[in-house]
Amino acid sequence: MKRTFTLPPIGGSRRGAALLAALLAAATTYAQVDVYVCEGYDYEKISIESYTEVQFSADQSAVTIGSETFDVSDVDSILFHEPQYNAITVTWSGSSATVNVPATISGVTYSTSGAYVTITSTNTTDELLYVLSGSSTKGGIQINGSYKMRIHLDGVSLTSLKGSPFDIECGKRIEVKLMKGTENSFVDASTSSVKGAFYTKGHMEIKGKGTLNVTGNYKHAICAGEYLQLKPSTGTINILAAASDGIHCGDGEQNSEHSYFIMDGGTLNIASVGSDAIDADDYGSIIINDGALNLSLSQTDGCGLKADSCIYLNGGDLSLNVTGSINQAIRYNYNGYFDGGTITGTISGAGSKGFKAKNTTSSSTVNNGGDAYFRGTDITLAVSGGTYTADSSKCIGIRIDKDLYQTAGDIVVTVTNSAAEGIDVKGTTSRTGGTCTVK
Repeated sequence: MKRTFTLPPIGGSRRGAALLAALLAAATTYAQVDVYVCEGYDYEKISIESYTEVQFSADQSAVTIGSETFDVSDVDSILFHEPQYNAITVTWSGSSATVNVPATISGVTYSTSGAYVTITSTNTTDELLYVLSGSSTKGGIQINGSYKMRIHLDGVSLTSLKGSPFDIECGKRIEVKLMKGTENSFVDASTSSVKGAFYTKGHMEIKGKGTLNVTGNYKHAICAGEYLQLKPSTGTINILAAASDGIHCGDGEQNSEHSYFIMDGGTLNIASVGSDAIDADDYGSIIINDGALNLSLSQTDGCGLKADSCIYLNGGDLSLNVTGSINQAIRYNYNGYFDGGTITGTISGAGSKGFKAKNTTSSSTVNNGGDAYFRGTDITLAVSGGTYTADSSKCIGIRIDKDLYQTAGDIVVTVTNSAAEGIDVKGTTSRTGGTCTVK
């Protein structure tokens, strides 16, 4: 008999926890059991050997099963059998692709040309689920529609010879899940009508504990027409190369309140980009709340984190390795708020900057900014670059166009080149807390 347990609501009685423990105890009397924790269309498979591996928090707002912890408000049910979802599946095998649309799903048509798949949905009431798997060195997928959707990457590797291998032409929320234990790779062609190797026209949200590798030969590696969010459960994302930006948010529309990048978890590695590692365009902001972000800048005249508006660092660990000339590892056109987390950087490129708080009057950005607020982030920078001969610009650890305010956090800048500077503030400096050391 298939068994299902529906979790009690937040603040529910301890009877629900006791019932789950009793069910698990019965299920694990003789052997290990697989438990499936369901969150909407998603589920997590966990193997346990004893009901003692299930623990609710004191207020029953969270449940820990094995080594995984879930918010009770996010969990719909816990099953003792693998869930069956109504999903559209696409499977690649070399030069061909197989598409399966269940008969219960209406309003969806598709076509294939070799391993290139085009899906069109007129469905505006159901949040459809697409599951992608398999590999092809000359394939890709385009999904057209006008309603939000979920996409599970379940071990898929696509290299397109025609353009973008992952092109989602929908201006709504697109949730992408990297299935646990899988590696997923996308490489686009050197010419394309789409600005990213991994592209969504709308909002992109990435979650799941798998791995995503992206190479952008035409322009950007990952491109979202509006915002891009990495959820707390995100695994590892590797931007292996990009002709332009590693990650680009925004689609050319100024004054857009949705053109931002937010990172709530995961590990993000970006290297070998032609322009910026992460660019929040069109008045966009960058918000880092948690996770590990590793940026290597070997190009000339690019940025690591670049925001048309503001940068907010509330947590996480940011590592910067700047070897290229006249780069700006952290650059924003309005204000920067550094309230938590850590920043560790090596700035060795001629004329490069660790921080650049820019005061600008450009019509395409937020104007009259240039302040820096250090309120809890610990920063360690090693500055060793020389002067960039073309414009005589110096290598500087922290360059602030207007005012610097420090109330907490420790800042250490070590300079090992006589032509470089540690900190350069054009306006006023106010320090009421924390420490600041320039060696």
